[in-house]
Amino acid sequence: MHRASHSFISDHTAITADEEGKFSRTAIGDPLMQTAEIPQLPKGAAMPVYRSQLDRPPPEQSQGERMDSLSPPATPSQHLLESESQPQYARYTPSDKVESDMDLEEKDSWVPYPLRPWFWIPFFVLLVLLAIGLEIALHFSNKNNGWTANGDAGDDVSLWHYVYTLPPSFAAMILVALWAWTDIEIKKMQPYVDLVHGDSPPHRSLLLDYTRSNNFIVWTHAARNRHYLVALTTLMVLLTLSFQPLAAALLIVRNTWWQMPDITIHNLAHLGLNQNTNFQDLTSFLTAAGFASSSSLYDLPYPPFISGPYTVAPFELPGGIETNGTVLFVNTTAMKSDPGCQAAQVSMTSLSNGSWNNSISVQGCSLSWIVNDTAEVLFGVNATNCSTDTPQFSPVAFWFFEYSPSAQASATVCFPTFELFDVEINYDLAAQNVTQVTELQPFTSSSNFSSASGNITGSPLNGRAYNGVEFNLTNPDQFVLARQAAIQLQMPAAVLQKAQLSTAGLQGSFTSNSFVQYSTEVYTTYLTLLAQTVYFLPSNELNTIQVKTIVERLFLSDVAVHLLAVAMIIVAFFGTIAQLFHRFDRRHLRLRHQPGTIASAVSIGGQTGMGALLAGRQDQKDIDEVLSNRKFRIDPRTMKIIMEGEEGYEFASSPRNRRKSVFAALQNVK
Repeated sequence: MHRASHSFISDHTAITADEEGKFSRTAIGDPLMQTAEIPQLPKGAAMPVYRSQLDRPPPEQSQGERMDSLSPPATPSQHLLESESQPQYARYTPSDKVESDMDLEEKDSWVPYPLRPWFWIPFFVLLVLLAIGLEIALHFSNKNNGWTANGDAGDDVSLWHYVYTLPPSFAAMILVALWAWTDIEIKKMQPYVDLVHGDSPPHRSLLLDYTRSNNFIVWTHAARNRHYLVALTTLMVLLTLSFQPLAAALLIVRNTWWQMPDITIHNLAHLGLNQNTNFQDLTSFLTAAGFASSSSLYDLPYPPFISGPYTVAPFELPGGIETNGTVLFVNTTAMKSDPGCQAAQVSMTSLSNGSWNNSISVQGCSLSWIVNDTAEVLFGVNATNCSTDTPQFSPVAFWFFEYSPSAQASATVCFPTFELFDVEINYDLAAQNVTQVTELQPFTSSSNFSSASGNITGSPLNGRAYNGVEFNLTNPDQFVLARQAAIQLQMPAAVLQKAQLSTAGLQGSFTSNSFVQYSTEVYTTYLTLLAQTVYFLPSNELNTIQVKTIVERLFLSDVAVHLLAVAMIIVAFFGTIAQLFHRFDRRHLRLRHQPGTIASAVSIGGQTGMGALLAGRQDQKDIDEVLSNRKFRIDPRTMKIIMEGEEGYEFASSPRNRRKSVFAALQNVK
């Protein structure tokens, strides 16, 4: 088997070595060969040859010789070609040398804090979590109808207003500051990144300073320079400017319809026929008639516990709660009064003395009355004659007559009835009255608060309603009779007043027969007031009510939450992309100190061709002119700036055959 051997021949000596590292030295032309054992060398390595003795180190190389030692293997060294007697040494490819140096220097390279994974990864994770948290909080804000607001949070002079609005703004300010820090560091490093990529013109490296331009325009400069990461991070800075106003608008105070704890109160009355002293002497009837008459003239509101045709069982009002905006929701009983009024055709017969005989007949009930010409307008109300009802339950007729300009009459017959219901009412504490009545079901003997209702649904009323005009009186005194006469006078007088005050006036009311409408309004008011004193008995039963009021509560603004969450997600997404690509772009940049200071500038550019070129030049115009049409690189080993044409320029740029993927670049984490 052939054994490979390696040799080097010079003018004076030849050294040979076999695979075991045994070397022999033989002078050229000398038959005597001397052999010596020396340390083993790698395959292909040449042993240096000394002119006089083996243990003498080689002479120190000049700068040109050192640069020649980095020449690519395929290019012969001009210096070696000129002298065959020059000693030769073991050489490695420049790419291997640079790779080895970079690997050794990587641990010592300086990277700004915002560009380190331990900084930006938690930052972006925090942004995503905050965005998700805001959306979740918004869901519960809407679901729970906000949160309790302490103090007067809606008043800008209140301390609580700032307690609720300032913390979100401070948090947003911190997030904005952290991303602004990241952006400024990327801008500061961009000239060095461009230099390490090689062939960088001065306007993209030595003369570049993105930190001195306004963020609203600097991204356009970066885009023109094809520094797209700088443009992207700047746009994200502009986006983060929305964080603070949106954070300040997150919490809003709304007047919210809020249910308070239920309250137990006492009912003041329940359904039952109340034939007390006021009933017997007609005081209750006269009082109701007086209010109905006044209401038509002065447009008075309904009294408490009356709403439209409904008369509600009264109850005690709770105390100790805010009345403004507070509404009570109560399940109780109510009587619904229906006057049942309708127009009746009047038969008029003129008498010889100027009087008129008038008569009506409706549904088997009739009434006749005579008027004389003692007055221009005459009116009255009487019970009709019906074969099936006693006068106090009979229909009543409101009649009106006038002589001028011509004799004419109008009559309205009313058939009063009532219905009993289980209802839910809304009682406004501020208005002190019922604002809404909702019928739940008809009132029965099994309904709540029905213990005394038998004398209404059964004997003696049997579901019939008093007409309030005629009464079953036994030995009435003159005062009772006077009250009866007053009732029969006030009721039609109130109707006449409404007709006179109407836009059509009295004559128009006769022509359009508007007395039916006016009679219905007055009679309904009278019947509902009458029901409160006649059809309800005092009571002390317990009842549970709901209380709802308008309170100030804190809500998350839907618009602010959605906009802020989207902005955070956008910053996190594009910020991650920017960090990954920037890490990839600067993979060959090995700064050994923080740039930006004068000392750093001297360290990187001093004692270089560029430094000599700029020496003594102070005006910006001179600096621009002397650097124009030149290109620069930065040596990834020494971090010195090298100008095109200088020795070593061709090896200063990052080797292109060492490109890694973005994700592979992440594996070398500082």
